Amino acid sequence: MLIQLNIKQFGIIEKATIELKNGLTVLSGETGAGKSMILAAISQLSGQRTSTSYIRYGEDKASVEGVFDFPKSKEVKEIFNELDLDLEDEVIVVRRDIYSSGKSVCRINGTIVNLSTLKKVAAHLLDIHEQHDNQVLLVEKNHLNLVDSFNREKIQPVYIKYKEKYKEYQIIKEKIDNLKQQESDVLQKVDFLKFQYKELSQMKLKKDEDLELEKDIDYLENFEKVNNLAHSITEGIDGEYGVISKLAEIRSNLGELTRYNSNFEEKYEEITNLYYILDDLKYEVSSYTDVIEYDEEKLDRLIYRLDKIRTLEKKYSKPLNELIDFTETIKEELDELENYEENFENYLEESKKIEEELTVLAEELSSFRKDTALKLEKLIQDELKFLYMEKSTIKVDFKEKEFSSTGKDDVKILISANLGEPLKSLSKVASGGELSRVMLALKIIFSRSIEATSIIFDEIDTGVSGRVSQRMAEKMYQLGVGSQVLCISHLPQTTALADTNLLISKEIIDKRTLTVIRELTEEQKIAEVARMVSGDTMTKLSEEHSIEMLRLAEKIKEEIKEKLNK
Repeated sequence: MLIQLNIKQFGIIEKATIELKNGLTVLSGETGAGKSMILAAISQLSGQRTSTSYIRYGEDKASVEGVFDFPKSKEVKEIFNELDLDLEDEVIVVRRDIYSSGKSVCRINGTIVNLSTLKKVAAHLLDIHEQHDNQVLLVEKNHLNLVDSFNREKIQPVYIKYKEKYKEYQIIKEKIDNLKQQESDVLQKVDFLKFQYKELSQMKLKKDEDLELEKDIDYLENFEKVNNLAHSITEGIDGEYGVISKLAEIRSNLGELTRYNSNFEEKYEEITNLYYILDDLKYEVSSYTDVIEYDEEKLDRLIYRLDKIRTLEKKYSKPLNELIDFTETIKEELDELENYEENFENYLEESKKIEEELTVLAEELSSFRKDTALKLEKLIQDELKFLYMEKSTIKVDFKEKEFSSTGKDDVKILISANLGEPLKSLSKVASGGELSRVMLALKIIFSRSIEATSIIFDEIDTGVSGRVSQRMAEKMYQLGVGSQVLCISHLPQTTALADTNLLISKEIIDKRTLTVIRELTEEQKIAEVARMVSGDTMTKLSEEHSIEMLRLAEKIKEEIKEKLNK
C-alpha cells in the first residue's frame, strides 16, 4: 500500500504531500487541474520512462517520493538482501529525482539502484492502468501471457522446463541447418581448413613465445655489450681498484670503533650487509660470464622463427596467443566436417529425441493453459454480466502452431458482444466502453493473485455512463476492500462510492499556476458529486441528487462488504 506521496517541482505541482489510505480513493477535479500529473508522478516510481518536461519551469530538478508498506513478497526480500537494503522499518521508500540534464536517479530506502531493479520492486507495489492500457487487449500476442499469469503457480514450473528444453532444441536445429548449408561446399572447406591447420600446427606455436624470442634476440645482438657490462661490474667490485677491499678495510675499522662507541653498531651491521651483497654480486656476475657465449647460428634461427610468427600474425590478423586458440578451433571444425555424415545422423537422432521430450512438455503446458482458460472464461463472463454485458460471450481460443519459445499454443481472446453475433477478435468488435469493462473485469480477476499493493486507474470509466458506470464504480470499490485503489474519475457514481475523495484544483499565486490537493469533508463531497451531476455549479436539484447518491452509495458499500465476508 502507498502510504504517502511526496512531489516537488513536478509539472505544475510545486510541492505536495498526499497521505493515502486503504480502500477506494478517487481523485477528481476539472480538466487540466493536475490529476494526470499526479498519476505521472506515481508512474515515475514504477520505473516508467521519464522526461525533462516533467520539471517545473525554472527549476533544475523534479522529485517524486513514495512510502510503501513492505509487501509480502519473497522476491522483494531477496532483492533487498542482495542489495543490502534496510529492512528494519518494514517500509519501502522509493525516490526518483529527474534532472534538467536528462539524467534521473532512483533510490530505494536511500540506496541508489538502477532502473531495472526499481521496476522489479515496483511490480510488487504498483499496478497502474492508464487509458492506453486497453490497447494491451487489442494486441493478440499479449493474450497468452494473460492466461499464463492467471495460473502462474502451476504453469510457470512447466514453462521453465519447456524453455530449457526449447533452447536445446534450437541449438541442435542450428547445428543441423549449418551442416545442411555446408553440404555443397564441405569438401572445398575441408581442403582449405587442412591447409590452414597444417601451416599453423607445424609451427608448434607456444604461448608468449614471441616475447621470449625477442628477449633472446636482444641478448645475442647485444652480446659484446652484455659481456663488457659484466666484466666492468666484477672489476669494479674486486679489481685492482675494486670497492670491496676498501669496504673490508672500512668495515674492520668501524668494528674497532664500536668497541669505544656503541652508537656505530647499527652502521657496522649495514656495512657488513653491503659487503656480503657486493661479494654475492661479484660471484653471480662471474658465474654468468663463465657460461655466456655468442652463437651466431642460434641468433639467425631465432630471428627467422620470430619473422615466421610475425608473418602468420599479419596473415591471419591475430596475435600469437589467439593464433594458438585459432589452430584448435580449426582442428575442431575439421573433425566436425570430416565426420559430416556421422555427425548429421547423430544430430538428427538427438533432434528427434529432444523433439519428443519437447512435445510432452508442450502438451503438458497446453493442458494447464486450456484448463486455466476455461476458468478464466467463466470468471470474465460473470464479471461482464455484472457490468451489463450479459449477452456477451468470451472465448479463449487455442490454435496449435510450430514450436516457439512460448510453446505450441497460439492464443486469442475472442468476444461476441451481442447475442447471435459470431466470436471475433477484440480489436474488431469491442467499443471503447466494452474494452474498459473487459479490462476492469480482468483487473478484478487478476487482483486476487497479483502481489501489487496499490492498484491505480486513470479514467477507466471514460466512455461509459448511466447504469454501466454505476456497476463499474461498484467493482472498483470492491477491488479496494482490503487493499488500495486509486482512481482518477469524472463520474459522480465513482466519486460517491469512494472511501476517500481528493480534489485536485488550480490556483494562481504570484502569477504562477499551482496544483492544490485537498481531502474532501462530507459536505465538500456532496458539493463535488453535485458539480459532476450538474456539469457546472451546484444547484438545489443537483445537491438533492448528490445526497441521495451518497446515501445509496453507503448502502451499496455495506452490501458489497457483506457479500465479500460470506
